[in-house]
Amino acid sequence: MPIGQLIYFLVDGEIERYYNAKGDAKYNQRTEKPVESMMWKNRF
Repeated sequence: MPIGQLIYFLVDGEIERYYNAKGDAKYNQRTEKPVESMMWKNRF
């Protein structure tokens, strides 16, 4: 069973690379419905 943990950090300073500007961003398209996981696109 996969188990995960989320940790949130306050962003301090300037953002160098916005997520929506990444060429390999998986969740950039706006949709009206929830989107299934695209974990299969990850590179290990």
